[in-house]
Amino acid sequence: MKYILKPFSTLYDYITSIRNQNYDNGRSRVVSFTLPIICVGNLSVGGTGKTPFVEFLIQNFSKKYKVGILSRGYGRTTKGPIYADEIATAKTIGDEPMQYHSKYNDVEVVVAEQRVLGMPFFMNSDIIVLDDAFQHRAINRDLNIMLSDFSAPFFNDDVLPLGRLRENRNGASRADIIIFTKVKKALSKEDIQHYVQETHKYAPKANVFFTSIKYGELYPINETSKKGINEKEVYVMTSIAKPEPMLEYIDKQLQREVVRHFKFRDHYSFTEKTIQRIENEIGKNKVVMVSEKDAVKLRPLLRNSSLQFIVLPILPEVLEGQKDQLLALIENALSKEE
Repeated sequence: MKYILKPFSTLYDYITSIRNQNYDNGRSRVVSFTLPIICVGNLSVGGTGKTPFVEFLIQNFSKKYKVGILSRGYGRTTKGPIYADEIATAKTIGDEPMQYHSKYNDVEVVVAEQRVLGMPFFMNSDIIVLDDAFQHRAINRDLNIMLSDFSAPFFNDDVLPLGRLRENRNGASRADIIIFTKVKKALSKEDIQHYVQETHKYAPKANVFFTSIKYGELYPINETSKKGINEKEVYVMTSIAKPEPMLEYIDKQLQREVVRHFKFRDHYSFTEKTIQRIENEIGKNKVVMVSEKDAVKLRPLLRNSSLQFIVLPILPEVLEGQKDQLLALIENALSKEE
């Protein structure tokens, strides 16, 4: 299979490399804005923890700055730039933007396929976070943060379709900060040294950090789900890229028995029929655990369901006592524009 995919990977690499060269050489236009801009993204497709990290930024900087989030709005049914308002749904702005919008009242959220066209929609923001925009180079940014899954680091990966990279490893050179996410074990000095050395082959100036997954308090998706919080037997439903850590946490840390896992593709668009089908299969009043990203899509669909949906929030935890150093680097990039 490797030999079959290699030519396609080479072609994809060539196309993306030419595109990057056009930006590097000034042939493609890059637009600058007065607001400080942070980009959060990755080299690979899906599953590196971008959404939790964007929330990490919101929680750590919203006391000082009015934060705006600019996203493509992947999976929405609409087109063009949209400012998230009181009638926004996951269908109109996408599941991840809807998660930010519903969870943080003081955060402005805008979606636009061409992100440059979305920038004028911000009215009150002091800083802008470009969500999943590492390859979207049409907007100049003050800080590039690249995430990579610790268990599948970019320096061991290949370009699509041979691997999972959206562009070749050299793209990491654009990153100011590279964070290896979802670390599951205690890091040794040898682990850290290896990851830093391999990273600096492609991004010699990047600061390297490590994070693990930290789960928050369970909460009911609505009032009728409250009684399901302490249930020991649960079902799990996900439409996230890599649900395995969530399942492991439910099993080992929460000590709940996962009777069945309903796994849908990332960004899957749930319908009332989906919920009804699952209820028909497992029975009424059963407890179903979901991620926050899935919860924002499910809330409007539950009026006719007896299922009790419990939400498990996720946040990154910076390892090796380096949280303050990471926040200081980000703050320094933001304060340059003040």
